[in-house]
Amino acid sequence: MFASTVTRIALCGAILATSLAGGAVAGPVADKATEIETLMAAGDTPGALEAADSLMATVWDSGADIGIREALLVAEPAAGVGIYNPRPNETYKIGEPILIYAEPYGYGFGSGGDGLYTIGFIVDLKVMTEAGEVLGEIPSVTNLDLTSRRKMHEFNANLTYTLDGITPGRYILETTLRDKNSEKLGKFENTVEIIE
Repeated sequence: MFASTVTRIALCGAILATSLAGGAVAGPVADKATEIETLMAAGDTPGALEAADSLMATVWDSGADIGIREALLVAEPAAGVGIYNPRPNETYKIGEPILIYAEPYGYGFGSGGDGLYTIGFIVDLKVMTEAGEVLGEIPSVTNLDLTSRRKMHEFNANLTYTLDGITPGRYILETTLRDKNSEKLGKFENTVEIIE
């Protein structure tokens, strides 16, 4: 929670600095940054944080696609956002589970009823050679879902793929996250080497 608050304040500070440096910059982001600065100067930290949340939502919703902060091979499923151990290499034995950690952002929020919000993705997998030849596509390979009482701007995607029946070699795994609450999607790739 603390890191999230610091991130929001840092984001707002960077936007405010950019706004002030530009002099005549105007618009909803600059206006909200000015409001945050005024609230902070008045010692109204709760009000400044609420305004920062509003600014974060404006920036969050501005992207046309889902962005991906991190997308890497991991040693075991992550315990939470940023709580992961990278895998020391990209080599797997045939049939060994491939664990991937990803942090999407810019996704939409659904209503879970009773004041709840939902985050959800349909996951598609494409397996390619390093030359880009598509060997297989698996639409809707899995779903990722979270229900919360807040609009969470942090989400960790734990994915596990098992490539049964594949021959030894190097492959690119392209993952597509299709947002269940908007028309947005995001893609990322991981390279793996399969050995006997």
